[in-house]
Amino acid sequence: MKNVLVTGATGFIGKQFVRFLLEKNHLVRVLLRDEKKSVLFDPCVDINVGDLTDPLTLKNACVGIDTVFHLAGYAHAFEENHASFAEEHHRVNFEGTENILQKAIEAKVKRFIFFSSVKAVADHPRCIDENFTLLPASSYGIAKRKAEELVLSAKKTGMHVCILRPSLVYGPDWKGNLAAMLKAIDRGFFPPLPPIKNARSMISIDDICEAAWLAALSPKADGEIYFVTDNVPYSTDELYKTMREALGKSIPSFHIPLTGFKLLALCGDLGKKILKRRMPFDSESMKKLFGNAHYSSGKIHRDLGFIPRYDFKKMLPDIIKKYHSS
Repeated sequence: MKNVLVTGATGFIGKQFVRFLLEKNHLVRVLLRDEKKSVLFDPCVDINVGDLTDPLTLKNACVGIDTVFHLAGYAHAFEENHASFAEEHHRVNFEGTENILQKAIEAKVKRFIFFSSVKAVADHPRCIDENFTLLPASSYGIAKRKAEELVLSAKKTGMHVCILRPSLVYGPDWKGNLAAMLKAIDRGFFPPLPPIKNARSMISIDDICEAAWLAALSPKADGEIYFVTDNVPYSTDELYKTMREALGKSIPSFHIPLTGFKLLALCGDLGKKILKRRMPFDSESMKKLFGNAHYSSGKIHRDLGFIPRYDFKKMLPDIIKKYHSS
């Protein structure tokens, strides 16, 4: 594996993955919609301008490439009940994958590693593994699941294909709910959480890069799907306390009861119905804060020997250092 193409290279995972591959002495090409973003990359990175949703722009994307790492996607999940969002998920996450996969087949690419999502299966209150196949309900999850099936079908062409389902990824310069939580805690705006022992899986940015590399190198990964986690079931309360301690803040001696958050979520739902826009806290936020999203990564450990080097507490100092510097 020498010449690689990375899609989604300007994203949180993509930027770090490009650096990871360069450190491994791979020749890296990135697919960009906007050529101006080429300044984000080392001069040795080959820039190919194209749009996943427009096959005509992908003509040369895979030429001379032996491995494709497909990270690009549309991940806005909150308004997925709206038809326009469902269409966009299908257009980018399914059709976009179909387009780059077809170009990879035409160029006789040897390996295709697809970054899917844990949302490609339905939510479940308990820890699940790859044997759990219940279909998701969200348009994002449905599009990802269909794209997975498409990628797996390419195995019949002789291409090495593998699907990764990363859990929530943490690391310096991260985005999303936990990054917002850290910022709110630092500014004194985040309320003390009740001791709810939910379980949520996560994975460090460095470890998901390592997992993808192993998936491309190991023959055992061909045709397989893997959940990728750091093997720690985190409760939101534990994450909250860990962040406070790392920021040098004491743990409050009181907490807001769960009923308080439920009432706030109901108010948010009502506000959305009245104002026709999403409120800062609603039932969806409640689910993300206190719900379960627990996945087993035993299979990738058994098949590929993947052992995560980090847990959240170990990487948190680097996250906070980057947060303060920016």
